[in-house]
Amino acid sequence: MTAAMVETVLSEAGITLPSPVPPPRRIEVRRLRAIGTKNDGTSFSIDQTLEPGVWAIMHPKNLVGKTSTLEFLVWALRGRPRELGADVKSWVRRIAVDVVVSGQAVRVVLDQDTSQEPGQLGCRILSAGSAEELSTDVNTNLRPLAQADGEPQVAGLIGTFMMEALGLGYTSIWNPRGGMDGEGAAQNHGWPAYFGACYLNRGGDKLLLGDIKEVPSLPAKLLDLFIGIPYASVLTHLSTTQRRFMKETRQAAHRADQDRAARRNEREQWQRELDEVRQQLDEAHRAADPGAAETMAAVDAALDVLRTARQAFADAEDMHRSTEQACLIAEQQVMDAKETWQARRVLGLLSPTCCPRCEEPIEQARHVTERQNASCAVCTRPLPPVSAEFAEARIAELGQELAGQQEVRQQASDRLAVLGEALQEAHRRHEEARARLEEIQVAPTYQALRDLEIRAARLEGQLQATGTAGNTSPSGAPGTTEQVVAAVLEVLNAVAKEAADHLFPALNRQIVTLARDFGVPNLDSVDLKRNGHLNAKKGGKSTSFDGFQPGERLRVRIAMVIAMLRVSTQRGLPAHPGLLLIDAIGSEEVTTPDATKLISELEKLSRELPGLQIILTTAKPEYVRDALPRERIITGDRNYMF
Repeated sequence: MTAAMVETVLSEAGITLPSPVPPPRRIEVRRLRAIGTKNDGTSFSIDQTLEPGVWAIMHPKNLVGKTSTLEFLVWALRGRPRELGADVKSWVRRIAVDVVVSGQAVRVVLDQDTSQEPGQLGCRILSAGSAEELSTDVNTNLRPLAQADGEPQVAGLIGTFMMEALGLGYTSIWNPRGGMDGEGAAQNHGWPAYFGACYLNRGGDKLLLGDIKEVPSLPAKLLDLFIGIPYASVLTHLSTTQRRFMKETRQAAHRADQDRAARRNEREQWQRELDEVRQQLDEAHRAADPGAAETMAAVDAALDVLRTARQAFADAEDMHRSTEQACLIAEQQVMDAKETWQARRVLGLLSPTCCPRCEEPIEQARHVTERQNASCAVCTRPLPPVSAEFAEARIAELGQELAGQQEVRQQASDRLAVLGEALQEAHRRHEEARARLEEIQVAPTYQALRDLEIRAARLEGQLQATGTAGNTSPSGAPGTTEQVVAAVLEVLNAVAKEAADHLFPALNRQIVTLARDFGVPNLDSVDLKRNGHLNAKKGGKSTSFDGFQPGERLRVRIAMVIAMLRVSTQRGLPAHPGLLLIDAIGSEEVTTPDATKLISELEKLSRELPGLQIILTTAKPEYVRDALPRERIITGDRNYMF
C-alpha cells in the first residue's frame, strides 16, 4: 500500500500519527493566592510568589495546613485536589494560580460559592501576553480563554487546557475486563494520570510513578511519554485498537460458532421431523383412494392443456387483429389511388379564368404558355404528366395486395375459430377433472394427505434455505484496517525500541548517580524496564523497587523523574514539564543528615536544570534551614500555616 492509502485507513480508524519529536513541555508556577473562611468564621488569605528552584512549605507541627497549601496549588493545576480534606475544601472561596505553561502565561481562577451545600465551583482561565502581566493584582489586562461551572466540568476544562498546551494526547490502555460485556474495552487516561509524574507519591507508596493503582501498566506509559520515546501516545492507541479488533474477531467467531450450533440443531430437528412426515406420508398414500393420485395428475394435465390453449388463442387473437389492420390499410390505399386518378382526370380538363384565392383574372398569355410549355396557368409550375396506363396499372397492383391481405385475414379468422373451440374444450375437460377431484377431496384421508405434503414441503424448504453445515464457517481473515494497524504498530514499536535502547541505559546511569547523591546507600546499579518495573542491585544483592525502604523508594522515585528530565534535556527535547510536587518529604527518614542531603542535592540540580521547579512540604525545619535560602521557605508565624 502507498503511504497515502495507509494514512487514509488509519484516519478512518480514528488514528493520526503525530510527529515523533515531542513538543517542548514546561510548567512554571509564578504565584499562588487563596482566600476563604474557616468554620469558626475566621478569614484566611494566602499570597505566595514563586519562581524556578526548590521551595519548601514548612511548619514544625502536623495538621496545620502544609499539605492543604500544596493541595490548593494542585487543585488549580490538576482540576481536582488529591488529598485535601473535605473540611478545608469547604473553607475555600477563591484560588488563583498564575502559571506559565509551555510559554503561555495564564491565570487559573477557582471560585466556590460556600453558601450552598455542597459548594458550587466555577473556573475561569485568563490569558496574559507575558508572565509579567500576571504580576498585577487585577484581571483588567487579562483576556478570558474559557470557563466552566461544576466540579466535573472544571476538572475537564483544566485537563483539556493543560493537555493541549503541553501537546499531550490521551493514553489509551486496554482493560481486559472492561466494557459493557466485561470482555475488554479501551480506557482513556488524560491529565489527572499525567499529573502523577509531577505530584510524586509518598515514600510508603509502592507504585513507581503516578497515582492510579487500578491500572498497573500506566507507570510504563508515563515513563515512555516523559522520557521522550517517539510515538509514545499513539502506540497505546494502536495497541488498544488492535486489542479491540481481536475482541471483535473473537466475538464474531463465538457468534458464528453459536449460529452454526443453533442451525445445526435446527437442521437436525427439521430433518427428524421431515423423516417422520415422509413416513406418515407413505402410510397415508397407501391408505388413500388409489385413484386420488391419478385424478390429481389428470387435473394437473388438464390445467397444462388449458394454459397452452389460452396462450395459443391469445396469439391467434393478436394475429387476427394484425391482419384486420393490414386489410384496412390496403383498402384505404386502393381508394386513395382511385380518387387521386379521378381527380386528376377531372381537374386536368379545367381552364380557370381567375385565381381561386384572390379572384384576380388570369391573363390569356398564361393559357397560351400552358398549352405550349405544359406549365400551369395559375401557379406557372410544370404540369405533372397524366398517364392513364400508369394509373390503371397502379390501381390494379394495389387491388392484388388487398386481395392477398384479405386471404391472410380469412386464414387468421379460421384459425382463431378453431383455437376458440379448442380452448372451450380444454375448459370443459379441466372443469370435469376438478369436479372429480373435489369429490375425492371431501374424504378426511385426502385432507390429512394434503396436510402432510404441505408440512413436508415446508421442512424441505427450510433445509434448503439454511444450506449445509459446512458452508457457514467464517474465513477468519483479518480486514484491511486490522492488517494496516498491525503493520504500523510493528513499525512504530521498532522505532520506539530503538530509541529506548539508546535512552534507557543513560537513564539508568543517571538514576544510580542521583539516588546515591540523594542518600541511597550501597546502590550498585539500576535496571529500569519499559514495562515500569525497576530492578536494582544493592550491596551486591538483587532488590526490587518494593524491596527498598520507604525513604529510599521516595529518593529513587525523585531520582528517576529528574533523570528523565535530565536525559531528555540533554537531547534538546525536554519531555517532562519540569515541575515536581513532593508532600511530607522526610517523613520516613531516620536521620536528619539524610533528608538534608536530599534537599541540598535537589537545590544543586535546580541550578543545573534551568526551569526545574520543586515544591515540597516538611515538618522538619532542620531539613531545610541550611539547605535552602530563607526566601524559599514558606512557613507560618502562628500555630497554623493560614
